Amino acid sequence: MHITPVAPDGTLLGSPAPGLQGSKGLGLEIENIAALPDAGDYSQHEFYLANFTASEIAYCTKEPKTKAAFQGLLAAKRAIVKSGAVSNPPEGHRSIEISFDGEGRPAHPGCLLSISHTETIAVAFVFGLASLPGRRRLPLPQPEGSRSPPNTEIFAQTRIFAFLVLLSLLALFALGLLESP
Repeated sequence: MHITPVAPDGTLLGSPAPGLQGSKGLGLEIENIAALPDAGDYSQHEFYLANFTASEIAYCTKEPKTKAAFQGLLAAKRAIVKSGAVSNPPEGHRSIEISFDGEGRPAHPGCLLSISHTETIAVAFVFGLASLPGRRRLPLPQPEGSRSPPNTEIFAQTRIFAFLVLLSLLALFALGLLESP
């Protein structure tokens, strides 16, 4: 499954339309893991070399579900383009590098990412941080009678990221229901 929205005039909605260059927003991509080509050596296969950096290939080949890891990264790269955070990457998807923090969370500059997969489907949600008017702090709701310190605040981006993670889990749950007989 590959979902790519198209505007009535035929332009891809994931790519910035005239007058919208530089706009940032939400990107979503859902991919079928079986659509990726099989490879004996991913680091030598033409498709993987064209779409992934050496560090991404090294990361994915260490994962227990290698093709799911690759499809998750590819979905994230396509969602980054759809969000408007990157437009017309010069080397295609290869020039959009996804890195990982010490806990294995995916990262790309200026974006919040969430990547999930089932046995057959990979999904990625991306939120371009530049779509926010600035780094705003939002107060956390306090229970009545709470004696918590008054400076309990959280960045708006953190709330959005938590929402994206929950949304990705909901999407995977819904896809799992669709896949079951």
